[in-house]
Amino acid sequence: MSPHSKILGRLPGLRHFIEVAQLGSFRAAADKLHVAPSAVSKQIKNLEFALDVELFRRDRGRGGLELTEAGEILVRRCASVVNELTIAQDEIHQLQGLQRGHLRLGVNEVLASDLLPGILRDMSYNHPGLQFTIVVENSREIFTRMQDGDIDIALGYNFPPSPEIETFATLKRRTYVVTALDHPMARLRSVRLKDIEGEKMIFPDHSIPIRHLLEDAFTQSNVTVREVMNTNSFTLLRQMVESGMGIGIVVGRFLQIRREKIAFIELQDLPFDSPPAACCRLAGRTPTASSVAFAAAIKTIFANYGG
Repeated sequence: MSPHSKILGRLPGLRHFIEVAQLGSFRAAADKLHVAPSAVSKQIKNLEFALDVELFRRDRGRGGLELTEAGEILVRRCASVVNELTIAQDEIHQLQGLQRGHLRLGVNEVLASDLLPGILRDMSYNHPGLQFTIVVENSREIFTRMQDGDIDIALGYNFPPSPEIETFATLKRRTYVVTALDHPMARLRSVRLKDIEGEKMIFPDHSIPIRHLLEDAFTQSNVTVREVMNTNSFTLLRQMVESGMGIGIVVGRFLQIRREKIAFIELQDLPFDSPPAACCRLAGRTPTASSVAFAAAIKTIFANYGG
């Protein structure tokens, strides 16, 4: 049964009228609807009584029924009504998907701490039946999980360029040196690589792409730093910077949630472009209602910050 038939099934008078108008015969309409011709005739008469007009000329003998002018108007209007009802039905199904849906999201650690809590709080408030599965991982692992179908949508940095990926929104981020508030550089607005010569450095580990970019940048600039720690956790990196153990280099400041007791000093002369934050999913797959709602929220936030 077509979507139109399902909708019109709830409006029997109109459904019978449209079938008769299209087929030009009460009997043909009755056969299609699997009812008696008398039932079709009764529905049409009820509709004509309600509208106080004749919809068909019934004096054409074997030539078939012919719509009156009022009938022609009703046919045109019915097409518009059915179209609007179909759209409404689709929107209701989307709403039901959000009420009972499941958002499976892969996200990088810093963005999970920054953007995610506010979005999830709002989605949970607006759609209390929605369930969330959040995987916090590096971009490589998130991409693999997306390929395997374990997550619906990804939010992070440095996703590999691929025709498999459909990107909804991006946000350009700056690169910063981060220091404790009592560090001599903390009062500066910007620095260059040569300004951090000899500093104790807390690096991201080699599983994170920016580590390799930073090593190449130091080599090209002939700058030497002292590595005191490396970690795959940017949260821990920032905490140890705050403690005064060393300085670090990160992409982006927190936008919404946390205010840290560290200084962000823009690093200006890097030989590479800072990777943008990106929200994406695998192309060619039908998105879930929950992933569409999440992508819309991310688009709004990125747009607010110039994405």
